[in-house]
Amino acid sequence: MRLCSYVVVIDKGFAPNPFSGFCTLAARTPNHQGLRLKEGDWVLGNSSSAEGRRLIYAMRISEVLDFDKYYRDNRFARKKAKAGTWRDRCGDNIYFRNKAGDWVRGVSFHHTSLDSLRQDTRRPRVFISDHFFYFGENARALPPKFASLARTCQGCKYHPGNLVEEFIKWLEQTYKPRLHGEPRDRDESTDLKCEPIQPRMRQTGSGKCT
Repeated sequence: MRLCSYVVVIDKGFAPNPFSGFCTLAARTPNHQGLRLKEGDWVLGNSSSAEGRRLIYAMRISEVLDFDKYYRDNRFARKKAKAGTWRDRCGDNIYFRNKAGDWVRGVSFHHTSLDSLRQDTRRPRVFISDHFFYFGENARALPPKFASLARTCQGCKYHPGNLVEEFIKWLEQTYKPRLHGEPRDRDESTDLKCEPIQPRMRQTGSGKCT
């Protein structure tokens, strides 16, 4: 078991997405960095140094799926983005392969450009957790003993060893695994906008941006 930490620059509810009974990380720094995380490993997301490197969330990975399998798994149907509440628009279950084997993007309100499609599908994996602690706007200060686990700059850092075990023990004894707050940067506006669809980028699904 090991823990990977990174700075959560934007916390809108898209990455991580802590809704519908699972915390999922599909299209953000740990995945873009190509981390080789597996079942039983942990991910820790903290705020920036200017914001005190506070704990935004921590999750134990229970499963790692390919984007296409994630999209087609009925367990995660509620993670598909759709026009509706701001939570509905946070859906991160947006990529699948068509019959030709090409990546296609479904409805998305966060990653909408051709560049994001290319970057996200370069390493098409979803880290899934059914045991997570998400604080969002109620981010918690880490005890000084665990301050070194917080990331201070871009990228990700692995933390193996006894300190990780002690941190997890502290976390599980102090808090219950669940949502403890809403995303800090959530967008509750009703003015929905999508960027124009780019060449070779197809957007499908029943949801519509208005």
